[in-house]
Amino acid sequence: MTDDALALLRDLLRQDTTSGDSAAQAAAQELAVSYATATTGVRVLQRSAAGRPWVLLGTGSGDGALFVCHIDTVPVGSPDRWERAPFSADVDEEFLHGRGSVDMKGGLVAALAALRNAAEAGADAQVLITSDEEIGCRGAAEASASLDLTPRIVVVPEATQNRVSLGHRGATWLRLAATGKAAHGSTPQLGRNAIQLLADRALGALDSLPLSTEDYLGEETVNVGTFEGGTATNIVPASAVLTLDVRTVDGGAPVIAWASALDPAISAEVDLDLPAVRTARLPDALADQAAAPAATYFTDASALAGSVGSAPIVIWGPGDPRQMHAANEKLELESWRQALRNYRELVLSAAR
Repeated sequence: MTDDALALLRDLLRQDTTSGDSAAQAAAQELAVSYATATTGVRVLQRSAAGRPWVLLGTGSGDGALFVCHIDTVPVGSPDRWERAPFSADVDEEFLHGRGSVDMKGGLVAALAALRNAAEAGADAQVLITSDEEIGCRGAAEASASLDLTPRIVVVPEATQNRVSLGHRGATWLRLAATGKAAHGSTPQLGRNAIQLLADRALGALDSLPLSTEDYLGEETVNVGTFEGGTATNIVPASAVLTLDVRTVDGGAPVIAWASALDPAISAEVDLDLPAVRTARLPDALADQAAAPAATYFTDASALAGSVGSAPIVIWGPGDPRQMHAANEKLELESWRQALRNYRELVLSAAR
């Protein structure tokens, strides 16, 4: 099965599934569906009828392990930074090269192989394949409205070097728009500078942002993502927009309230509000696995936590997290083979 799985993984890596391209992501999902359903007992349980593509594959009643995997990748960036073509899927003795190898097509294919293992053993397992995770878990959010899942354990196969992480912070993305008044640059006193307004009232107030800390998840953080405004050097800007990425441990409500109270001339819109994910302890089925710190990134688990009941959620997958979103992304083949073994054992033990 390893040879077939590697062939599928290389086929998927040759597909450019950058977030936002629904057609490309849907086509790649069909490759995965064809591979999984070639084994008797694996079937398509649900899939999207409109919107962003997603598909739920499974065996049995759905009371075993559920793997949550996204098919999209971040953009390649400048091709000049890549030593090999980003979609080459080149293999050498140690690594599989290409965009998405670590984040997270390697984990996806390992999960699909485990699903086939489960079918052959008459065990329960499911794999949910989503889209547009990299731009805010958009596909998973749409899928969650249609899903009623009852797994014993949820695995998100993002890169953790095959150590088990028990959660990650949430994310609240804010768009702050300031409204000023245009005037000639030689008479700024006749206008109101929207850029300066945002700089003074928003950037200047970041120290007052209510940020919390959680023992395992760590500290909440804020990043200024973009700052745009103005049309010319000699015009007082009438509008400006600032975006903030706040990683949360206690929900986005406090920072949303902070942003809404900055100034009457500054509007606050919430582009994304994903909750943190936190499992209290290592699940019994993974008691012999090494533990990892909280993941620094968010995952589809944030969008699906309300659809999986009380099942423990873990982030557990092959590859070096430092390769995620990097130029020259590459997956250690031994790490991937270990994930194949790990997931096979999990689907069998979770179904006992």
